[in-house]
Amino acid sequence: MLTCTRQTLFALLLIIPFTPLHAESKRGEVDPNISQEVDQLMKITGLKQMIDTFPQEIEAQINQQKMGNPNGALTEEESRLLFSHFSADTIYQSLKQHLSRTLDSREISTLLQVHDKPLMKRIVTAEVASSSIESQKEMAAFIAGLRHRPPSDQRMKMIQQLDRASMSTDSVIYIIEMMMLGMGELMMERNGELNTASKAQMEETITNTIRLIEGELRQQIIMSMHYIYRDFSDAEVMRYIEQLKSDENQHYTRAAIEGIGIAILDAFKQGVDQLLLLRNARAA
Repeated sequence: MLTCTRQTLFALLLIIPFTPLHAESKRGEVDPNISQEVDQLMKITGLKQMIDTFPQEIEAQINQQKMGNPNGALTEEESRLLFSHFSADTIYQSLKQHLSRTLDSREISTLLQVHDKPLMKRIVTAEVASSSIESQKEMAAFIAGLRHRPPSDQRMKMIQQLDRASMSTDSVIYIIEMMMLGMGELMMERNGELNTASKAQMEETITNTIRLIEGELRQQIIMSMHYIYRDFSDAEVMRYIEQLKSDENQHYTRAAIEGIGIAILDAFKQGVDQLLLLRNARAA
């Protein structure tokens, strides 16, 4: 679902600090049977494999920020506190609980049946494989080659359709907001700059920034999708698009993206709370 856009997502992770959106997870008891089915669903759709890479990607980008702006970056101690809340298991369990409260048993059963079919298995395998270091290098060369051997108009329109049906670009923009907003509040709390005026200014900044990057981001994602689905025929891609358009898949995708956003903001909130404790302890 988001595998094809991970590189773009984390490359933009720390462009500008913002104040977080207010996303809240639904509360209440989780049916153990549904939780088990959701666990199967997250694995068969490749969602678990995507989450497994979150900690490494976040650490890499924050370390990159240190190199670019040593004076404004987190200290080693602060970074460790933040990283401790971004474990793959923490994010996975948070997302699994959100999906267990959001999806019903009928939807999960339908999705499991669909993803157990040969075509969907091949697609998930291709999506997961695209995140490897080797694939990223190969993808860059493939995209460069598209300038000399552009896809047919039909294929281009089809991949654009796939982007819309999978909500890939919209999903990445949402998660970029979550990451940047969470990091923004953390840095503002750290520096004692969190106030209503600064929040309003950052809210304006995020609108302008997303407007600036959205077109280029969508183009990057579409080019990546040409690579990921290069071994699938037009007919197979169209079958995939039709599957993605189903009510069950649309609900699952939206719920997964919302759940990831909630998990990210929860992790940053925990980090902010601990940084405040650390700052107060130093001041005492």
